[in-house]
Amino acid sequence: MRLYYLLFLLSSTQALQNGAPTSACDSLRPFHGGGIPPQTDISPYTVFAKQTGDVVQVSLGSSLGVPFQGFVIQGRTPNGQVIGTFQLPGGTSGHTIDCSGAADTVTHTNPDEKDLLILIWVPPVGYEGTVIFNATVVQHYNTFWVGIQSPRIQIQKRSIRQDAFYSGCGVTKYCYGDPIDCVNTQNCRVAVAITSVGEAFDFELKANGNPVWAGVGLSDDSRMGDDSVVECVKDNSGRIDAFMSWTGVNPYRATRLEDPKHGINLLNSSINGDELYCKVRRDTVTNVKGNIFDLRRNSFHVLVASGSSLKAEGVGFHDLARLASPDPQVLSPNSQSLFVTRGETGRTDTTTPPYFQPAAPKESSTEFDSFYEGCGNVKLCFGSPEGCISSRNCKAVTAVTVTGEIYDFELKASGNVAWVGVGLSNDTKMGDDSVIECVKGGNGVQAFMSYTGIQPYRAVRLTNPQLGIGLLNSSIIDDTIYCNVRRNARTNVNGEFFNLIENSYHLLVASGSEVTPGSVGFHDGTFLASGVKQALSDTSEVAAASKLLIHLHGAFMLTAWIGTASVGILLARYYRQTWVGTTLMGKDLWFAWHRFFMVLTWLFTMAAFVLIFVELKQWSNESNPHAILGTVTTILCFFQPIGAYFRPHPGTSKRSIFNWGHWLVGNAAHIIAIVTLFFAVRLTKAQLPDEVDYILVAYVVVHVVTHLLLSVMYCMSEKSGDSRVSSFPMKDLGGSGRNSAYNDRSMDSRFSTGRKFILGIYIVIVVVLVLGLILITVFAPIKDKWPFATSN
Repeated sequence: MRLYYLLFLLSSTQALQNGAPTSACDSLRPFHGGGIPPQTDISPYTVFAKQTGDVVQVSLGSSLGVPFQGFVIQGRTPNGQVIGTFQLPGGTSGHTIDCSGAADTVTHTNPDEKDLLILIWVPPVGYEGTVIFNATVVQHYNTFWVGIQSPRIQIQKRSIRQDAFYSGCGVTKYCYGDPIDCVNTQNCRVAVAITSVGEAFDFELKANGNPVWAGVGLSDDSRMGDDSVVECVKDNSGRIDAFMSWTGVNPYRATRLEDPKHGINLLNSSINGDELYCKVRRDTVTNVKGNIFDLRRNSFHVLVASGSSLKAEGVGFHDLARLASPDPQVLSPNSQSLFVTRGETGRTDTTTPPYFQPAAPKESSTEFDSFYEGCGNVKLCFGSPEGCISSRNCKAVTAVTVTGEIYDFELKASGNVAWVGVGLSNDTKMGDDSVIECVKGGNGVQAFMSYTGIQPYRAVRLTNPQLGIGLLNSSIIDDTIYCNVRRNARTNVNGEFFNLIENSYHLLVASGSEVTPGSVGFHDGTFLASGVKQALSDTSEVAAASKLLIHLHGAFMLTAWIGTASVGILLARYYRQTWVGTTLMGKDLWFAWHRFFMVLTWLFTMAAFVLIFVELKQWSNESNPHAILGTVTTILCFFQPIGAYFRPHPGTSKRSIFNWGHWLVGNAAHIIAIVTLFFAVRLTKAQLPDEVDYILVAYVVVHVVTHLLLSVMYCMSEKSGDSRVSSFPMKDLGGSGRNSAYNDRSMDSRFSTGRKFILGIYIVIVVVLVLGLILITVFAPIKDKWPFATSN
């Protein structure tokens, strides 16, 4: 029995030795003892996450001081996708494993008891959205909790470009600089950033003001003397080198060691204007002048300095900047006070941990989108559809951030599109524009510079498609494409000079679902142009170009072919023997109203046709057949009254041929017009909701049912009358507009009251449908506002 118990303890310890295997990536459930179930009670452990700059600090611990032996933790989207990468601060008892991506999961490296776990999580480049950290914590071999979740954290991209040197200060690295508090404001004259990297430490030094050297010293006090110093020095040729030196008291200056590379290695360096930068890797333990400097076990006062002169085998006086930390510093971030910690002899309570119970989300709350943060304040934003910036739900949007002569264009589009672009134009139309395209390709997003020509009317990539631009970051999250592109302030594109500093431009944003070799396809996702030219440094609100002519075109066509044409056709078809004896301007009432409605149809159609060409100034470049069908309708409509004017005299042999032709052209124009309206719903410029199709279908049903009812009534009238009356006579029309077959009639045919009632109901329904369609057209896009809208 004792032997069995001993073997059990050994196997329990070994099971936790190397952490979770990749087979546990999805479930996060350890396979202990062949399937020991996890605990179902409330876990004593909590995961806490806090975004600091562009990274997230993740802490795992217990507010009750309960230690744990093993763990595995991941960052996941709300739909369960594992994303991001972890960084492990020095001394972390854990290692990363690859589940969905490189280093996206962390697990323990040994079964020693742990009180606190501090990790750094880096989101994917350009990611913005919700992240939940999921963890499994093993208290003992047979006691563990699965599915411990952190409160939701909203990952935000910075709206203003940050200096990467300061990224992670206080989280992944220790930073200190002169003047005091300059690290927070990111404007140090000289600064150091120290990062623990395995068994070494990386020292980054940065100094401004045309220095020839910058240095960081580690001291037992806040004064120079008996200190270990890392120097970065620029020689006469502009080359930067790194040295290890020692500050003595007599003489009171930094003296390089006999081996000036002792314990250090220069990794990187640069000169950018008046700024000096270097990155030096230093051994964790070094013996300098008989003094042991252990950077992991000891704390030091940090001294930073820079100067403008050199001496023989050394640096000159720190005449540009110098500051010393008043207290000794640990050279890696220390957040142990977040949780209850255990001393060597027991547990000791310290600071109350920042645990909290998150409020239940409200149904009316909306997802936060950091892309729009700073719009109208620190950056210029413009998106489609109009007004989407304030509601933060653009289909395609651009944000322009200007810093000096640096222009950063952020682009984002949703709806499973393959590309998104922004154009700089001298007018509100495409053509002769400089365009930045962000295109899905391979496993990510690529950026190109293109130029929109008129013949052919499309965006053509430049011979050098990266001319004047550089892709900073990008992402594809769910159905959303995002990119951040830096563009030169001055570029010569296809022979045209674009000066973003001195000139103003119209902004054009667009997105589409198709990409062809060397070009993007049509903007079938969305398209919108700004109404006025604007300097890109002007962050005031950008108004969209007026769509008055487009809206009038749609309203006139709807009025013409669903309204006036429909009523006019019914009058000519079924109401010749109604209101007999009543005339208007010498014509039978049915004929007078038929002519009135058809003249209105002609006027509305011609006006709409002219307006759309005034707006576009060209033939539509959409593949949608709406333009072709609309043109056919307009041509038929144009010649219809001309033919009616030259109709043959009543009683001639060709009169019936005219009647049939007049009927055929009129009905053909009406049918084609209705089909054209259905295709209008798919037009990008129209921005109509798909539900308009249902309204058009409702009209077709009402129109067909009305025709059927009136046809049945005419058939019944013919059978019951003392003489047959053709339901659609093609005989001569008298000069008064009466059909000769009815000249001997002095009263309405049977069921006239019913026909009048049906016509009244029909007109009311048609007026309601036309008014509704006009309102939707004029106020488009209104999908998120009208009651039949469906949520995406």
